[in-house]
Amino acid sequence: DMKKTLSVLLCAVLSALTSFAQSPIPAHFDECVELMATVWRLSGAEEYNRCRVPQYAHEVDSVFGPYKDHPAVQLARQYQNESGISYDAVASYGLHLTLNANGAIVLDDSFLEGSDNSFDRWSEQQKKEFLEPLNDFYRKSHFHDWYLQQDILFDEVEEAFQTINQQIDYDWFNSYFGAESGSTFRIVLSLLVGPNNYGCSAKLKDGTNALSPVIGCCQVDDSGNISYNANTVLPVVIHEFCHHYCNPLNSQFWSSMETSAEKVFKEREEQLRQSAYGSALIMMNETFVRASVIRYMRVHYPQIEESAFVGEEERQGFILIQTLCDALKEYEQQRDKYATMSDFMPVYAKMVNDFDLKQYNKRQKAQAKKNATYKVNLKDGAKDV
Repeated sequence: DMKKTLSVLLCAVLSALTSFAQSPIPAHFDECVELMATVWRLSGAEEYNRCRVPQYAHEVDSVFGPYKDHPAVQLARQYQNESGISYDAVASYGLHLTLNANGAIVLDDSFLEGSDNSFDRWSEQQKKEFLEPLNDFYRKSHFHDWYLQQDILFDEVEEAFQTINQQIDYDWFNSYFGAESGSTFRIVLSLLVGPNNYGCSAKLKDGTNALSPVIGCCQVDDSGNISYNANTVLPVVIHEFCHHYCNPLNSQFWSSMETSAEKVFKEREEQLRQSAYGSALIMMNETFVRASVIRYMRVHYPQIEESAFVGEEERQGFILIQTLCDALKEYEQQRDKYATMSDFMPVYAKMVNDFDLKQYNKRQKAQAKKNATYKVNLKDGAKDV
């Protein structure tokens, strides 16, 4: 879990944050995303029943509980069971919805088909089939009126998030990856996604990349106030935006490193699958993103020790993390030669292919032998220690 990893390592470092963005990226709630999250919550989906703001969870359950057997909710259950429509696929469908002039929910036709992997986990039939029962739920439950009544809470959440949002250097992304500037950034906040975060993005028909990560991890502090923990949330936002850049590059150059990546994946397959990283490509996407976050942190907070991050990521099964960090350092040092990350990807692939799994395991065993084990025989309550 990216949040858990970085929370421990950053507590001391981020105590004095520096403001980077002159005008932070917009961060707002999205009615259609919250509607989808509500339907999936009613369907019993575990990932939409982990809201960390108790008063909001109670409000949703009390107002919409009577609709838990509505056809839209029943269809949501069916989609989960038969097609695994869950997690980011739910939020992404919400991002592809809009309200027309009559106040009806329709699919937004400004998106380029096939440009959003999360949305495309829905079949074409499901995308269209779900609209009618969803509209019926929306009308009968008076969701729109209820949503407008949450404006005081939503304003409080948005304000709490802005204190962190101002600390993120958004210019870094396009500059670092050498990507085109035709990208729009916005953050969608949601309370019902609980501690989860989804790196959603899609392309518009006009060629613009629309990056819209859905950020949860909002909580209530000891005083009952809405809060976001900078140590966890700041790296998470960077992580989710990096997916937009890293995933397509891995896919584009996949044939040149697939065999090597598969070998590494098999070595840690059981551990990675337990964290829902179920393929070599997904493992590589995660490793690339995590290495990018480490490099971002290293540049913006030089006092951070890279080795601590690397060790934590390796323990989570991402054993190529040091290789990719080394690759990114090489890229940073030769930007005159590699204008974009895409230009550098053949070198990146070669470094993945050169990774020696046997040598890595040998080093790990040697390190394990060096780790000291202490046994202490003390009785509870002993005074003469």
